[in-house]
Amino acid sequence: MADLEQAVSPVIGVLLMLTLTLIIAAIVNSYAGGLVETEPKAPSVTIQATYSQTQGMEIRHISGDPLPTSAVKVMVKPSESFGRNASQFSSFVNKKYITNATGLLSWDGITTSMRPGDVFYILRDNLSYLQDIPEQSYWFNESVVPDNRGKTFYLEFYYKNTMISRSEVLIET
Repeated sequence: MADLEQAVSPVIGVLLMLTLTLIIAAIVNSYAGGLVETEPKAPSVTIQATYSQTQGMEIRHISGDPLPTSAVKVMVKPSESFGRNASQFSSFVNKKYITNATGLLSWDGITTSMRPGDVFYILRDNLSYLQDIPEQSYWFNESVVPDNRGKTFYLEFYYKNTMISRSEVLIET
């Protein structure tokens, strides 16, 4: 009988130490978990664009989450229809040229978001500011290279350096 009583004591001691260890681990985990801030997930969007050398570009938010314009960058990139290495020439669009239909409300601090159904423009007068690509043969503006009609380029939207939308856009007259 004495051997049985001596065997129970170490087992209970080990179980108590294990329970105490688990409780301490749970407390540390809950405290450390509260310290970590998670990055908000990138918006999911569908963007569609049309481009006319004489009228400008129309950018339409078809569906998805609202886009905070302050956190979004817009890039244009020539497609392979411009030639083999054309896609290496890309540039970000200055937000002050992305406006409403009147050209009065731009993404440069005035317009704060783009919601489904919203339409924004890069007006014809701002076409020369659309891209800062040094190689002019890749420009989309008719005053520089009129023969680029029928070619395509990509309009890409980035949210905190993550691409969230890419549209292939046809260059029309």
